[in-house]
Amino acid sequence: MLYGGYDEGQRCSVTAPAAKLITGVVFCAGAHWIRPDFRGNQLSHLLARLGRAYAVSRWPVDWGIAIVAPVLVEKGVAAGYGYQHASRSILFPGAPSGATENVLTYLSANEAYEDLEKFLIEELSGSKEDALGTSMLGRPLDERVTRTSSDGVFHGSSSLS
Repeated sequence: MLYGGYDEGQRCSVTAPAAKLITGVVFCAGAHWIRPDFRGNQLSHLLARLGRAYAVSRWPVDWGIAIVAPVLVEKGVAAGYGYQHASRSILFPGAPSGATENVLTYLSANEAYEDLEKFLIEELSGSKEDALGTSMLGRPLDERVTRTSSDGVFHGSSSLS
């Protein structure tokens, strides 16, 4: 969470009640930056959902999370990224810039599928129904994982050999 080695030896206090509920395979979203001349075109909303869509289609993800600043929750930015729940707080009392509070935002894998569908139908197409005139919500999802990685790849390994 803190860059440049500033996290080493730092205390982290997690009081977010939802942190105890989030178990299994968890996809943690990273940050992205949009050039100023491309902002306002829903790219950040789309990129957040594309990252989650890739994760849930590739691995047996149970939860998607993002750790965000409280102001992003208050302004509705985290909800714009599709995170339907927010739980306070994750506190770094010894951060170099002073005590830093963050909020755990999250959604289940099923909520991620539903959110992506709703975004694609309502936000990008402007319609609440698909081309056939029927909602896809409630349709069965194929959640089988056929292959998660190439042979010899161990997730979490930093070895490039």
